[in-house]
Order: sequence, then C-alpha cells, then structure tokens
Amino acid sequence: MITTAKIVDMINHWLATPVNGYFAQGYGQDIKMHLLVNLTAFTADEFIKKMKQDIPVLQQLNSDQLSIVTQTVDFDKVQVFIKLGHILIDVGLSNHNNNTGDYYDVTAN
Repeated sequence: MITTAKIVDMINHWLATPVNGYFAQGYGQDIKMHLLVNLTAFTADEFIKKMKQDIPVLQQLNSDQLSIVTQTVDFDKVQVFIKLGHILIDVGLSNHNNNTGDYYDVTAN
C-alpha cells in the first residue's frame, strides 16, 4: 500500500536526484537551476508537471492536494515548499542521502 510517508520519500528522492542521474532516464530535478533564479522566473507549473511525469502516482492529485508554496524569510530570501496535502516539503533541503551510489551524472566531465 502506498502511504503518505512513502510519497514524501518518493518526492525527497526525486528532489535529491540530478536530472539524468539514472542512465538514459530524465528522472530527477535540477533544484539549483530553479532556486537560483529570480522568484518571478520560477515556474511552479513546469516544476509540478515534471514531478508528476517522473512520479506517476502524483498524477492522481489535483492542485489542492499537490502544489508549490513559498514563504518569505527575509527581504531577499524566499523558501520554496512542495505542499502535499498538509505536509510541507522544503525544496531546498531534501533529506535523501545522495551518497548511495545509485545514480551517475552522465553530464560530468
């Protein structure tokens, strides 16, 4: 059975996995690319679309159940969260351990 905790783990894994981290797979997200742009340039819809493409179980959720929310921390800092129901997942702080050796960066020099 898929529980909320498992879905949170799936999202954290996706956040921690670089795009193309699995050979010949587009799975993953380049978080730095999204977070290091002007806030007005952040495209939440594209972010969610890619997440739903990579994690098919999320396709069943509507915008009330899965969304992107922000919180202004300081005049020049904003935190971005994935809101899954009532759970907030910090996009900048994935708690998945990347040192498992389960992925390979195919774009590395």
